Order: sequence, then structure tokens, then C-alpha cells
Amino acid sequence: REFIKQIITMASQIFTHARRIAFAGTSGLAGFAAYKSKTDPVHVFWDLDNTILCSITPIPTNENSVNVQSSRSGPPSDHDDKGLALSKCPVSPSNLTRTLLPKPPVLRHFDQVDDDFPYDAQTMAPNTRTYFRPGARAALELCSYFAITHVYTAAQESYTNNILNELDADQCIFTRVIHRDEFPQIVREGKDLSLVTSNLQRAILFDDKVKNFRPQSYENGIVVVPFTPDRVADCNSGNWTA
Repeated sequence: REFIKQIITMASQIFTHARRIAFAGTSGLAGFAAYKSKTDPVHVFWDLDNTILCSITPIPTNENSVNVQSSRSGPPSDHDDKGLALSKCPVSPSNLTRTLLPKPPVLRHFDQVDDDFPYDAQTMAPNTRTYFRPGARAALELCSYFAITHVYTAAQESYTNNILNELDADQCIFTRVIHRDEFPQIVREGKDLSLVTSNLQRAILFDDKVKNFRPQSYENGIVVVPFTPDRVADCNSGNWTA
């Protein structure tokens, strides 16, 4: 009996010490990450269209069936401008997976006037519906704690402002916003991260188009699976393919 008590006591002490060490290690890593975020921050650049959102013009009448041709970025392609194959989402979930997984959240969206497309200047009736990718807002907020985050888009200023009024109304997530009205060369030449930081070893761009990585010789970029109208329809119909 005494032996068993000693074993239990010893095990309890080992567990307590292990927990303290693990907590100290985790705190140390968190502290180091916070220190680096202040002294040598990472600059994270986010594309808008088909990366963290999908805008569809005209506004779809059926949420579960949208016209792929109506996306701002046009129909999806299997390859980028260099002939590289783009990443594909997994196949649609099976009936078993749909049963086991929780129901997908309703996509957050809003309607706006996108002046890249025809609209009624008198009524200013919305001509575009913008859907946010599931989890986009949470991911952006998380990144903003450990990095300096920016928007880098080939869209025009008015459209970009409409997006940010919904996505970052408090102006607490993004430090810099770059759009084509400020730098028209974005459309032709891609996204030059040196406009914001000279330390490209601490800079990264999330974008669904590989061609936008061209100014950095196709480095400093992570290709995002495009969030396109067909994926919006999949999400609205209950599939996890975002």
C-alpha cells in the first residue's frame, strides 16, 4: 500500500513538473513571437477577389446556382499564366462526411455598387453581391496579432473601400491598402511588395493568381485555392469546399 501511495505521489509530482515546463515553453514561444512581431515584423499582404472573398455581378437570383462567368475574375482556370497547375479543392464531401460534419455556416455577404460594371447612377441600386470566404475574418484578425497586415488588390479604390467598410470597419486589421488607382502597374506587372517593405525575407503575399508574384521572381507568395462563384454555390448548398 505504501509503495502504491509513493508511486501515485511520484507520478503526481512528475505530471506537475511536466505541466510547468510545458507552460513555460509555451509562454516563452508566445513571448518570443510577440517580441519578433515588434522588432522584426512579418508583413502579410492579402489579395481580395477570389482569395478572401468572391464578388458576383449581377446579383444572383439563386444562391445555390450562380453564373461562373459573372465573377470579377472571370471563369476559373486549371493553369496560371506560366502554365502551372493550380491547386484543387478536394472532391465534394460524401454523404457520410456530410452526416458527420456540422452544417456549414451561412456565407456572410453584402450588396454593393461596383462601378467597374454598369449601374444606375440615379438610384445607386446595388449591382454586385460580395461573399466572404468562411473563416476569412478570423484568419485576418489572427494574423494581425503577430504580423503587419496589408491589402494588395488590383481592384479600384471605390470597390476596395466598399469591401473594407464591411471587413474592417474599425480599421484595426490592415495597416496599408494598395489598389490599382494608386498603382496602376499592378494589373500589368503584378504586386511589388517592396512598395511597403525592403525586407522581403519577412514578407509574404496570399493570392489566387501566380502572376501577381512576378515582381519577387515568383517567391514570397502562397497560392490560394480560388474562392469562385462555383465554390460559393457549393457552400450555400451545404458542401465544405471553400
